[in-house]
Amino acid sequence: MSSDSEMFDSGRAWAVAVGAMIAVGISFGVLYTFGAFVSSMATEFNAGLGLTSLMFGITMFLFFGTGAISGRWCDRYGPRPLLAIGGSLFVGGLIAASFTTAIWQSYVVYGLGLGFGGGLYCSPLFSTVATFFVKYRALAQGVAATGSGIGTLLLVPFAKSLIQTEGWRGAFRVLAVISAVCLVAATFLVRRSPVQTQANSKNHVGLVTKTPEFKILCGSSALMSTALMAAFAFVIRFAEEDGISSNRAALLISAIGGSSILGRLLLTSFAGRLGAVRLLQLSFAAQPVAYLVWMFANGKYWLLMIFALLLGVTYGGYVALMGAVAAHYFGMIGIGSVMGYIFLFSGVGSLIGPPLAGFLTDMASTRFVPLGVIFFMSLMGALILARGSRDPVNFEAGEPKNNVVDLRERQPIVFTLEPA
Repeated sequence: MSSDSEMFDSGRAWAVAVGAMIAVGISFGVLYTFGAFVSSMATEFNAGLGLTSLMFGITMFLFFGTGAISGRWCDRYGPRPLLAIGGSLFVGGLIAASFTTAIWQSYVVYGLGLGFGGGLYCSPLFSTVATFFVKYRALAQGVAATGSGIGTLLLVPFAKSLIQTEGWRGAFRVLAVISAVCLVAATFLVRRSPVQTQANSKNHVGLVTKTPEFKILCGSSALMSTALMAAFAFVIRFAEEDGISSNRAALLISAIGGSSILGRLLLTSFAGRLGAVRLLQLSFAAQPVAYLVWMFANGKYWLLMIFALLLGVTYGGYVALMGAVAAHYFGMIGIGSVMGYIFLFSGVGSLIGPPLAGFLTDMASTRFVPLGVIFFMSLMGALILARGSRDPVNFEAGEPKNNVVDLRERQPIVFTLEPA
């Protein structure tokens, strides 16, 4: 290419989006297979649902929470080193987890390997994709985000079948091999953004964290994740308790993943017309409706499938639109760090949701208790996000006007690999 400015919306930019899709897909897909493992692990380790699901909570907290630091590292070093290191930890965590003999050991190796390892690269990849696009930014992030839907769609029923034939330990090892192949391929496709805006990103991120819009995004993300991760942890278990076969129960998670693909692509395609903020608010508002359907499904598979499809579409909107909303509100300066902090709050919700639902299930005589808490958390998240403005944030003098950095009107600055 004759100029780094030609990288925007180019074929090479789309290759980065595809690489991010692969890495995100295998990572989220493997993580969301946990619901297929929880019963087998709880039985073998003689642990209740609360203690076993804490393994998932710790992992997702580290996975999302690591974004608070990995975003800054990506701004400085680019995504490839993070993907290489984090991918190695991810694969190693799966292998180590297959040899654990106590649930607390799984907290350590699964949590650090898949949680911290995956968190090193997943959040930065979303922000990296955003910097390669101007005209098609929302659509490109939608493509990258479809990875989690594809991974969930394919890997959850696959993992359930593996557990039935190879046991949960063998299933972890097979998933480790698949993850290694996918993450190596993704490493070759992604690259560092050719653009760095001329601004003090540290000071700008400090200003961002003081805005009401930032607090709204963080708070609503935490509450949404509390409900969502509890659902991912227990959809299969609750369906099996209602007499639904293991394979059909696993298809519910696949339905969430499959419909999330539709949500990502459909909602991002309308972002330019209706606005990313409005679409994200609509996605949040529909999630409590999905949980209500789950509460009153009472073992009816068609109702459970409606719940899964609705939750998938709206969850897909969250994943695909959050980066576009953050860029709309705060601009592209320090976007990796900003997204990292938002993902950190999602991690807090992820840490709370699964064990909370598990302990409530262990203690309560009716499933309405944990499902009611899940519904309430989701509803509060939707109400908080509804308070958000639809306009970009205006910062003090010296910051970009309306905080919108128009990359088409700037000459990009090529990153160097040496830290500043």
